[in-house]
Amino acid sequence: MRMKTKIEIKKEIRQILCMLLLCFFLFPIGVKAQEAEQQLTDQAGLLTDQESEEIRQQIEELEQASGWDVMALTSNDAEGMDGTAYAETWFDQHTTKDDGVICVIDMDNREITVRAFGDCRFYITDNRTERILDAGYEAIQEERYGDTLKAMLREVKTAYEREEPGKNHLYDEDAEEITTYQQEKQRGITRLEFLIAAAAAVAAGGITVGGIIGKYRLKFGGYKYPIEKNSSLNLRNQKDHLVNEFVTHRHIERESSSGSKSGGSRSTVHKGAGGRSSSGGSRKF
Repeated sequence: MRMKTKIEIKKEIRQILCMLLLCFFLFPIGVKAQEAEQQLTDQAGLLTDQESEEIRQQIEELEQASGWDVMALTSNDAEGMDGTAYAETWFDQHTTKDDGVICVIDMDNREITVRAFGDCRFYITDNRTERILDAGYEAIQEERYGDTLKAMLREVKTAYEREEPGKNHLYDEDAEEITTYQQEKQRGITRLEFLIAAAAAVAAGGITVGGIIGKYRLKFGGYKYPIEKNSSLNLRNQKDHLVNEFVTHRHIERESSSGSKSGGSRSTVHKGAGGRSSSGGSRKF
């Protein structure tokens, strides 16, 4: 077998490096294209190239400012679902985050829809939902589909900029329960956070136990503490006497007939088709 020369070996190394560099540069482009496709999906073919570019730019700016996953979708086949269920299912299948918003033109059901998930529910309140649908309604009636999505996304951006989520609350229409922003944050924990916390707890406990065993050289089952010899019990009789009694009255605010609390707005939510809670609404055209 002929041995390869140094020149041939160097040539092969250069070829391998070129292939690796090519993969390195092509992979991010592919990921970026996939992200753009998830941001805007024009299944119904309602948008021009210019409109699609403008909508993608809107979404990109809003995502960078908010950290949300923002999507826009047009469809002419809702697969037997209504506009709300289709929007929830689509977002759940294509999202990469807990927080996000989707705006949909559903030509099958003749509906425009907006749904919000995660923290976005505290921004897309019932009042904001109506404003978003109002913004797109005139344009959709005139079959200006690109203007419809752009107007809805502008109102989503306004909601992000102007709403104070800490003052708002969720009303679960299924369970008839109210949840404030603070309560949601206290009880909210992701699966990844749980696993990290559990692993940290196990590691910390193992280090502590290992240190004690090593320090005292304990042998399980070989050491017993003589509690009968080294302990004592001293009981003493003691009585408590009631001296004064005070009664404090506190006024509890009731919700108004609209269901909103003082100083905040309500987001009506339900468990959607994808299994997650969402706020928002839809309107026929």
